[in-house]
Amino acid sequence: MVVAGLLLTACSPDKYDLGAREVTSDELVEGIAYTITHDASNPNIVYLESKMGSKYTALWEHPQGRSQEQKVTLRIPFEGTYEVAFGVMTGGGVVYGEPAEFTIEEFYADFVNDEMWTFLTGGVGNSKIWIHDNGEYGLASGEVDYADPSTVVEYNNFTPNWSPGKGHTEDDNIWGSTMTFSLDGGAFIAVHNASASGDVDETGTFMLDTDAKTLTITNAKIMHTQSWDYKTTNWNRGLKILTLTENQLQVAVFREEVSGEGEWWMIWNYVSKEYADNYEPEDRPDPVPDIGGDPNNILTTSNTKTWVLSTDSPYDWADLDGTLMNNFASSGEYLATGWAAYDADMVASTRFVFTSTSSSGGKFVFSSYDNEDVEGEYTIDSKNDIDFKQPLEAVISETNFGWVSTMKLNTNADNKLRMLKTKTDALGSTITDMWLGLRSTEKNEYMVYHFVLGDGSLPSVDAAKELKKQLTNNGTRTYKLNDGEGIAFTWGRGDPKKLDFTEAYDSWMGIDASNNANYTGITLTLNMSGEAVLDVKGDVQTGTFTISDSDATGMDNIIVFDGLTSPAYDLYGGWLPLDFASNSAGDNTHYPTDKPYWELYKIETDANGAVAAVWFARQTAPADDMASERICYHFVVE
Repeated sequence: MVVAGLLLTACSPDKYDLGAREVTSDELVEGIAYTITHDASNPNIVYLESKMGSKYTALWEHPQGRSQEQKVTLRIPFEGTYEVAFGVMTGGGVVYGEPAEFTIEEFYADFVNDEMWTFLTGGVGNSKIWIHDNGEYGLASGEVDYADPSTVVEYNNFTPNWSPGKGHTEDDNIWGSTMTFSLDGGAFIAVHNASASGDVDETGTFMLDTDAKTLTITNAKIMHTQSWDYKTTNWNRGLKILTLTENQLQVAVFREEVSGEGEWWMIWNYVSKEYADNYEPEDRPDPVPDIGGDPNNILTTSNTKTWVLSTDSPYDWADLDGTLMNNFASSGEYLATGWAAYDADMVASTRFVFTSTSSSGGKFVFSSYDNEDVEGEYTIDSKNDIDFKQPLEAVISETNFGWVSTMKLNTNADNKLRMLKTKTDALGSTITDMWLGLRSTEKNEYMVYHFVLGDGSLPSVDAAKELKKQLTNNGTRTYKLNDGEGIAFTWGRGDPKKLDFTEAYDSWMGIDASNNANYTGITLTLNMSGEAVLDVKGDVQTGTFTISDSDATGMDNIIVFDGLTSPAYDLYGGWLPLDFASNSAGDNTHYPTDKPYWELYKIETDANGAVAAVWFARQTAPADDMASERICYHFVVE
């Protein structure tokens, strides 16, 4: 019964006649219930035909996949013994008979002369190795994409609804995986799945259906991240080929509900190893990140400004658009790695003093722990590249881990550093942090140095108090969840500039005007005395709020509520709650409080600089994902 149930789930026939009489497995015998015959002129063509009549839906398991037609034509190029299982749907469910075998005596080359066979294997007598696409070969963005099953997902005719990029499957070992297709003496496959939990090797045979554009594997599974095995029961039968060229292979595997997630297409992206080994990217200029102002004004503002290396997070690595890779937040996080050096005295001694003499440059003084002051002139260009006119080098941290780890600040071969990103104070009026980057010559990334304003360059400001004034209009202000006039919620990706929407909700959410009632009647009132009132469709809670320091996920301000509890209100579809983050809920270990809180993700202002809307956010679970994704709630001034 279990097997029959699984087969029913896997086949998903379009229409059954449940009124047909009961059939036993013993009745589904070759020659009586169905026939297997070879074509008279070409014995490599095999016909499977049901003799059960149209009252029964035929269910076939054969060397080229699954079918439910009354008659199926197989084109088998290779000699060997093959197996067919035949079943039907009856009033009592799916019934299969014992498998039957047929034999192909000779190799028939014409069936593998299609270019798809050549692209996949290198041709008759050859083999070809495929590896996961890591997003660096000019093809896919990473190892896996997703596609909506309600849309067309066919060969050369599909559009991913989400391409999360390299590392989405969270196992760096997969980059050592290989999948080899061979046409040397037969159609063979060898898969080496490299995994953090241990490597797995499988060998088997495969069949490529160039008409249906499907791939069927026997005794092995398509190469995938090993820890994702649970996402489907079918890694080898009737897999959809979406793209197949000399260099690229994309295979769609259906994610089933057994995974605990919704049914969806997972698109596994591969590149040929030969292509990857010889790939040379186009010479494209690096992107110039938006740093939020004129670069020379940021460096100097009122003629002279001092920047000191941050004692909390002095260095990190970033991708080409300035997104930090490690998000170090304290000295302990560096030392906990076992390799990232941290020395507070060295860090605190590293500083720049910039003095502008023109709109594009001026003078600088660079100080460090082991060097006397270095003086010189600098220029800064439209790409935010600071040219110091001389090489700069200083040790910024050194730690003995049993071996000496040394971190240095260096300019590149052209004596330059690039300003990659900045951060403003709570009021959004003054840039207080900047990250200068050293471009790697080996990878598409930067080593970045985090500088903060120092030596009294800013007046003393109670940032939390000023932010409270801004949020409450120095009195009382009520916000309502955006209820159809725009976006009520979306996802954040670490950087507040990277909210995951454009003009409207993605079509896959199924959200339109009919859903507006979900978002009406939800308000949050804040006043300068610290009172907070949350009203969710008449369910009113009253408490207090305070503005606290940043959490380790990178947000600058946390709104901590006392006396409020998560409303546990579903905004959409049973999977999008309106609730708070809290350690007590077990979904966040980044902020040390058992009180509910929201991150203050982003503030929107009008033309006069007044607050117009606020994005509050809570991290998604599990905790490992918190630095990369948040659910963001859009509250507008009522």
